[in-house]
Order: sequence, then C-alpha cells, then structure tokens
Amino acid sequence: MCVTAPLTEETRHLVDAGRLALMKPSAYLVNVARGPIVDQRALTEALRERRIAGAALDVFEQEPPNPDDPLLALDNVILAPHAVCLTDEWALTTGRSACTAALGVAGGRVPRYVVNREALERPALQEKLRRYATREVGE
Repeated sequence: MCVTAPLTEETRHLVDAGRLALMKPSAYLVNVARGPIVDQRALTEALRERRIAGAALDVFEQEPPNPDDPLLALDNVILAPHAVCLTDEWALTTGRSACTAALGVAGGRVPRYVVNREALERPALQEKLRRYATREVGE
C-alpha cells in the first residue's frame, strides 16, 4: 500500500489498525505523503507482530520522531528523509539559479528570486549594488 493522499481531517489516521489488519502478511506500507495519515502506534504494533512484512517511511506522525520511538528500532522498516525533488534536473536548475544570482549581484543587479524583498531597500545593499555595477569594489 502506498500512501500519497493530502493530510486533511478526513485522512488523519486513514490507515488505522483496522485498515492495517486488512493487509496481507506479505504486504508493505509505503508512506510518502504526511505522517498523521497513518496511525503510527497501530503501524508499529503491526510491524512488531509481523502482521505486515514491512514499511518504508519518509514522514512520521510526529516530526521529527523521538529518538526512543520504538518504530525506529524495528528491522522491517526503511526510513528516509522527506525530500520532494532530489533529482538531477533539480540540482542543475538550483545550481544554475544560484550561480546566476551571484553573477547578477557581482554585476550590480538584483537577483531574480529574492525571499526577503525588504532587504532590497536597505541603503547598504543599494550602495553595494551600485559599487558592483560601476566596478568600484574593493575601494
């Protein structure tokens, strides 16, 4: 079973003890959606008692999970970080965007993607961009 639903009031604990009981002993649960969709206590019990074969999770009911969470000690669970888009294309695009922004600032231009737009109004930044644009850097 692969969980990919959004977390809403209707999907909270959607995968509960009852639904886990419907799974075959050879089944695996994969949750790549949101942790609270799965009742983690019920999942831990099902895994501990080998009522299902295993689980693969990159989300938890409580984020981050407690280091002493019994789920973390089970040998039939694969845990991974919740990383939405770690792909070659993402790395290339992100790297290219960062380099373009750095070169833009070095040329005295405001980068295309600025999170804190209020920072653009600071006199010190305005002066620095002016100096970069006129190549007065280091003076």
